[in-house]
Amino acid sequence: MKAWAWGWLLLWAWSAASAAPFEVRRSRESPEHARLVLAPRPGTGRATLHVLFSVGRFDEGGMVGLTRASQHVMLEANKRGRYEDLVRELFGANASLTLTTGLRQSGFTLSAPREDFDRLAQRVLTWVLSPQVDGARLEAALERTGQDPSLTVADDFLESVLAQVLSPEPRFKAPVPRNAQAVLSFSDHDVAAHLSGPLSPRNAVVIAAGDFDAEALRRTVARHKGGTPSAVTRLSPQLPVTLKLPAVSDINVLAYPIELGDARQAAAARVVGVLLGQRLEQRFRRLGVGYAQEASVLLTPWMDQLVLTLPARDPSALDLGPFMLEEVGAVREGRVSAEEFAQARAQVLARLRTDDRSPTEVGLALAASVHAPAWYSPELESALASLTPESLTQTVRGWLGEERRVHLLFTPSVVPLRSTAGTRTRRR
Repeated sequence: MKAWAWGWLLLWAWSAASAAPFEVRRSRESPEHARLVLAPRPGTGRATLHVLFSVGRFDEGGMVGLTRASQHVMLEANKRGRYEDLVRELFGANASLTLTTGLRQSGFTLSAPREDFDRLAQRVLTWVLSPQVDGARLEAALERTGQDPSLTVADDFLESVLAQVLSPEPRFKAPVPRNAQAVLSFSDHDVAAHLSGPLSPRNAVVIAAGDFDAEALRRTVARHKGGTPSAVTRLSPQLPVTLKLPAVSDINVLAYPIELGDARQAAAARVVGVLLGQRLEQRFRRLGVGYAQEASVLLTPWMDQLVLTLPARDPSALDLGPFMLEEVGAVREGRVSAEEFAQARAQVLARLRTDDRSPTEVGLALAASVHAPAWYSPELESALASLTPESLTQTVRGWLGEERRVHLLFTPSVVPLRSTAGTRTRRR
């Protein structure tokens, strides 16, 4: 075969391999570099970039708002370029760049068409992995931070509550800034220390999903390194926990810590969430009561949990909490029909296959599971195929035990729940 023919054959083989279902490539140049997570999906026409750092609102050492302010400085007071120029370029390319600041993880997300993604990704990566603070523009960047609605209003209420309930550490009690103007007091030294520590390359994870030049992205990430290590520790809470918390309406929340050490556990977690959601919907439909139940896996850097939520009472005054506990018990004990199991597993697999062709969905899944690679991996499909009702029960039995349960009742009443053996009851 001629040399050019071999070349085309190799190129075709590489392209086909890069489009393998659920494929994820993970690498790292050195401990000083950012971790790289690539999910190439040629032909999708767009790509998504996440640059994540292992720092959030609860890791700011009392300087509330410093992470969000430092993120603004990276974009708006950076000698690497002018933010106004970047905004115009993003607009012209029909692209977007957003900031996220969570409890223990923060970052930037870029979404752009294939023809503009590589150029924009290189610029964003250079700015956030190797920022050079421009003192002349620092005050303006801090003022813009003070006007950012996301500074004082967090969209992770449930995660925040669970963190405060399960952790004795004072930093988990840290609120969002009550006074947005407090960020104006941060000095260039405060910001520089944050950028060289938690927000430095060695504490970053760079995720790209979709249609992009993987080698060009790898070269860009490899050019930036350094910083002080900043690890996020996992929690080992004392369980079980039962609490009543003040709220304007009654809502039941059940949470169970889970482990996602391999694809088998990830497959079980995905299926059990769908299975419980289906059973709760059917249960309340048969009862003829109003419902708004939800069952899902909440992935966080500090703990992964299966979380179920629903109104505590129907307008008829029927308490729905016991029914939710009964359904959890049935799944824990394996009282699930083969048809129910097959339907839940098929739904999980169908959704995964659909999402796998979406750069946005793949990027979000990888960003949520930086600490748990098994959640989205090439082995996931085969793990789902080999999952049986018996193996599901064997896995979830250890997760859904009553001794591991977190039961929160949000209610206008703050009278404590009746204490049971091994259960902590508090009034808040």
